[in-house]
Formats: sequence, C-alpha cells, structure tokens
Amino acid sequence: MLMLAVPAAAQEGAQPTPVPPGAHLPFQRSERLSAGDFVGEIHAYGAVGPDLAQALATQYARLGRPDLAWAAGRLHGKPGCDVVAQEGISTDPLDLLSRLAQDRRVVMINENHFAPTSRAFWLAVLPRLRQMGFTHVALEALSPRGDDWTDGEVRESIAGGKGFAPYLGEPTFAAVIRRAMALGFTLVPYDEADLASPGADREERIASRERVEAARLADTLTHMPTDGKLLVLAGWSHVNKGLSGPAHLHWMAEVFKERTGIDPLTVDTTSCQLTGPKDSAVTYTAPDGAPKVIPAAVGHVDMQVYMPLPGGDDLIAAAGVSRHWLGRPVAIPAALLPKGGDGVVEARKPGQSADTAPYDRLFLRPGEVLPLYLPPGRYVLTLRGEGGGIQASTSLTVAAPPHGKTPGTELSQATNRVAPSR
Repeated sequence: MLMLAVPAAAQEGAQPTPVPPGAHLPFQRSERLSAGDFVGEIHAYGAVGPDLAQALATQYARLGRPDLAWAAGRLHGKPGCDVVAQEGISTDPLDLLSRLAQDRRVVMINENHFAPTSRAFWLAVLPRLRQMGFTHVALEALSPRGDDWTDGEVRESIAGGKGFAPYLGEPTFAAVIRRAMALGFTLVPYDEADLASPGADREERIASRERVEAARLADTLTHMPTDGKLLVLAGWSHVNKGLSGPAHLHWMAEVFKERTGIDPLTVDTTSCQLTGPKDSAVTYTAPDGAPKVIPAAVGHVDMQVYMPLPGGDDLIAAAGVSRHWLGRPVAIPAALLPKGGDGVVEARKPGQSADTAPYDRLFLRPGEVLPLYLPPGRYVLTLRGEGGGIQASTSLTVAAPPHGKTPGTELSQATNRVAPSR
C-alpha cells in the first residue's frame, strides 16, 4: 500500500509558494479570469516552472482534474501511514466520526487544497452532522465580506485582491456550499490571511492568521444558540492542536482551544492516501475502537481519513476520483471536445449567471475523452479555449439515475460507466 503526503511547506499551508522575480501570478491577472481564460491561466502557471507547482496543482483541481493536480503537486512520502494501515482495524470514517462527534460541540476537518477528495468527504459528512444537531459551517475559503454565496448559488470570485480565494469555483467546493445551504446550515466566513505587519517573518504571519481565525470562530460561538454546534472546514494544519514544528507554532485549533476551553474534534484528510482511485476512504482504529493516527499526528488530530489517490493507468478513474459526488458521469458531446488546443468545458443551468460556479468544469487536452459529473437536470455546456472565448455551446439533459439511486452516497469511486447525454 502506497501512502503519500504533501510537502511540509504546503501542509503548513499558511503562505503561498514564493514567486520568482518577474513572475506574474494569474490570480493577479483579473482580466484573464474575467474573460474565462482558464486555459491561459494553466499555461501561465506551467510556464513559470516548478516554483509554482503547488499553485498549478490548485488550478488543475479547480478545473476538474485531480489526476493532473496530484502529478503537479510534487508530493512526498510521510512516515507512519503504512504502519497504521497494517496494524489498525479498517473502519468506516463516517461511522467513526459520528461516534466521536456525539459529545463535541465543535468539529474541525481539514482539506488538501489541490485534492478535491477532501471536499468529497465534507459532502459526505454534512448530512450526518446536520442530523446530529450541527447548525453552522465555517469555511476558510469564504470572503470575510460574506458576499460570495447567495440565493442557493456560489459566487465565483475573479477580481483578485485581499479577500480573493480561488477555491469556490472548484465544482466540489461549490457543491459543499450548495449542500450546506440546502441542509439549512448557517455559513460562516472566518479567515483573513493578510493581517500581520508587512515586515513580519513567516512564523509571525502564520501566528497572526491563526489568532484571527480562532478569535472569529470563538465569536461565532457566542452568537450561536446555546444548543448549536459548529463544523469548521479548513486547509492543512489549521486544524492541528498542540504545538507544531521548531517554531512551536500554535495553529488555529490550538488557539481556539486555549481561548474557549472547548476541545474540538479534529480530523485530518491530507496526510495519508490509498493506492488507487477506486478504493473506499477508510480510517483505522485500535482493537478497543479508539482511532489510530500516525506518530507525527499524535496530539494534533483526533482521527485521520485515508483518501483515494488519483493515480493509475485508468484515466477516467484517475481523473474522476471522488467526483461522483457531483452527480452521474455524463459523456461530453463530441462537438465540445477540444481539437486544436487545450480547452475547458463548463456546465451551468439555463439562465445561471456566468459569475457563479458551474456545476462542473473540466480541463481537457486534445484527444482526451472524459465525462462531466452532473446531478439530474438541464444544463448549458460551453467549450472555452485559450483567451476565454466560447468555441462551442450546446444544451444537455441528465436523466435521473435508475432505480432511484442517489449519486455520491458512498465514499468509494463510482463506476466508470458513463451515461449518454441528450
């Protein structure tokens, strides 16, 4: 069993990858994003080279390609995952989480920003925790202004600037927000990265951000009903308790615990992966039912979820890992497959504003034939090439699945069988 993890700098996750002198981040090129030039954005990141590997991986994830994101992310092994898997008892992570969360008011779950499998786990968790009385969902990626979701839709930020987070346009992330709203959760923004003084070093910037996040979450609790419960969704190490690293950093969860006296249940989905895209997510326990975590995570997180890896020779399975949570796999009409260069296919509902996140979005190279993943309904599909211009457009209807089966009800990868479009 192969276990992989993120680079240390990415796992700590408080600051972006350093930018070489003269390089221009596409995030700062609002005209490109405003034009829908996602192909140009990918090419711009790729041209910079390995210094922006993590940023390139985030963009591939945003464009429905977890396989390319994983390859670009330059991940390395993390000790302990194999040992836990060999010695522990495999357990359904949703069942374990439900049991551990019974007496907790606050649950914190992290994600890998360029592995949407983490967000698929969030989708699985939401109905369970709602039934257990959880009422609020705090998301790191939401703007502090709280203006990037409304009327059941997710606003896709394109303008850059202080409050800009690129994650909302990733289809699985948008599905998380839509699902949370549909279940009746109250959404809570709590993060703001640029609060330290300009001359602060890296550790000072991290510490400043963690303090602000924890303070805002603590304030959220004071305004919630006394019987309300809070789910916090964050990136990487923000959910760590205890002290971390040679600088003895206090991450958000630890600061929150110290500030409120509440010990949050913390769940890590980023450190350990399974060997194949069709594997079911799993966690491991000791014979007494207590969760087992790798040695480096002891005292930091309460449980770890091993997520499927978007690798292997089966391109449809690798590119589609966990994307079945979005809906049924649906064939893209031949007229919308790129032929003269890379392209991005998007699926929105008729009349849906172009500044909202699509229900699916997929980066394709010439010759690649991959499905979209969509819930039942009618959609307008568009193909954009470099420059952002729409090269082709068509309507498509996705039928309800046979036998009333609901897409995305399991943590394993769905079948590779692709439903025809019409």
